[in-house]
Amino acid sequence: MGNARHFEKQKIKLVYIAKNDIIKDGRYLPSFLIMMRLDKFFSEQKILSRKEVADKIKKGCICVNGTPAKKADVKIDEQKDVITLDGQIMAYKKYIYLMVNKPQGYVSSTDDPRDKTVIDLLPPHLQKFDLFPCGRLDKDTVGLVILTNDGISAHNNLSPKRHVKKKYFFTTADDYSDEDIKAIQAGITLADGHTTKPCEIERADDKNGYITLVEGKYHEIKRLFGARGNKIVFLQRVSFSSILLGDLSEGQYRHLTPEEESVFVSNKQN
Repeated sequence: MGNARHFEKQKIKLVYIAKNDIIKDGRYLPSFLIMMRLDKFFSEQKILSRKEVADKIKKGCICVNGTPAKKADVKIDEQKDVITLDGQIMAYKKYIYLMVNKPQGYVSSTDDPRDKTVIDLLPPHLQKFDLFPCGRLDKDTVGLVILTNDGISAHNNLSPKRHVKKKYFFTTADDYSDEDIKAIQAGITLADGHTTKPCEIERADDKNGYITLVEGKYHEIKRLFGARGNKIVFLQRVSFSSILLGDLSEGQYRHLTPEEESVFVSNKQN
């Protein structure tokens, strides 16, 4: 008859655990509280509206584990049950993780009255989701921007306490010296009084190189070189943590791989 559980501060002392019920954090959660409605499964992922789900069910187009669904409010296990629409399996995914290669002229925002945003780089079906950029690139800076609707993971990746590394390729107007490298790597006190955290610079030649930061202050790289009497004329973010821009063309997007998603969500690769 199942395992009995004791309820504290309740009159009911014993309950029997049904097939899909669970015990979580010492609390009994009946399946009807934790399972998802079929229409929510589709509407939450912007696949169908709830009205469209009802219409599809009437036509026999939606099946749960091979059986045509009868009602839109039927409860399903979105992680275990096999849901099909017109014969195509619909995998459930609560969060979306994308990479875009931002061109110059686009702003790292969800909406702007004057300029195009990184969201405008996406096709219409992805623009339906409440995606936002994880961090910002300046309007004239290009390269890797991660878009997601996972607010907790985005916050963790941007938290100064996490020291998530971001790597940039840069070009300066004038040659930069070994003394410049040492000063910038050690940290520089900027005009506003902020002292930058130590960073890493890899020289490519006298005007080009890579710089890796663990913070993202306003115009930080430009201000670092500006403090040394130089100027940044080109800047491209090439990696975020261990997630690489690679050969993604400018203005294009792609979904993060499962491995990249794991890095972003767990933030283990700092």
